[in-house]
Amino acid sequence: MPGVISEPGAFVIVGMAGFFTAVSNTPISTIIFVSEMTNSYHLLLPSLLVCSVAHLASKKWTIYEKQVQNMMHSPAHTGTFFVDVLQEIRVSDLIDRLKQVKCIPEEMLFIDFKKFFSTTKQHYFPVIDKNNRLKGIFSSTDIRSVLFEPDIEHLVVMKDIAKTDIITTSPADNLNAVMRKMTMSNIDSLPVVENNDKTRLLGMLNRREVIAFYNQQVEVMKTLQKQ
Repeated sequence: MPGVISEPGAFVIVGMAGFFTAVSNTPISTIIFVSEMTNSYHLLLPSLLVCSVAHLASKKWTIYEKQVQNMMHSPAHTGTFFVDVLQEIRVSDLIDRLKQVKCIPEEMLFIDFKKFFSTTKQHYFPVIDKNNRLKGIFSSTDIRSVLFEPDIEHLVVMKDIAKTDIITTSPADNLNAVMRKMTMSNIDSLPVVENNDKTRLLGMLNRREVIAFYNQQVEVMKTLQKQ
């Protein structure tokens, strides 16, 4: 009606924005398009209102057959989503999943350790002193140089083999930091120590447990979104 609508072009643009939002499920990008097309922010608020209503009314339909539901289902955002979820999870959430391992006394002779090693499937071996304080750690790979040297196995003690620059984690750390440490050091398990005492071992956290817990949390999030 002439005289009632002073700027019909504005209504046309906002209507187009609402229509495109409804058929494409892209409210944010559509609002940005409107601002770019008009080279102005004058239609930002009406576009925001119309696009929001259009999206809420038609978010179950889209012209894009392969459009994913959200970032959680997007292959392009898998890495970002993975990091975001891991940063929200603390090691303390996995305390009941820590593996309790056999700790090796630092003064144990290698010949005695060989007897134990032949009966275990353990791969990482924390080394402790007589006060049960963590002093080092070694893996089954680290003992290869001594394993086939019978002439020195009566002389070598386990503290000679253990690495003292221990890479640890604590209950306050997030799982993203844990995975970063594992990846950078090329290890599959980390000693978990008390927050305020790095010599008090709580257990070993395996990469497999971290990934399993992550997958469990993602499934919970997907279930909540469907409800």
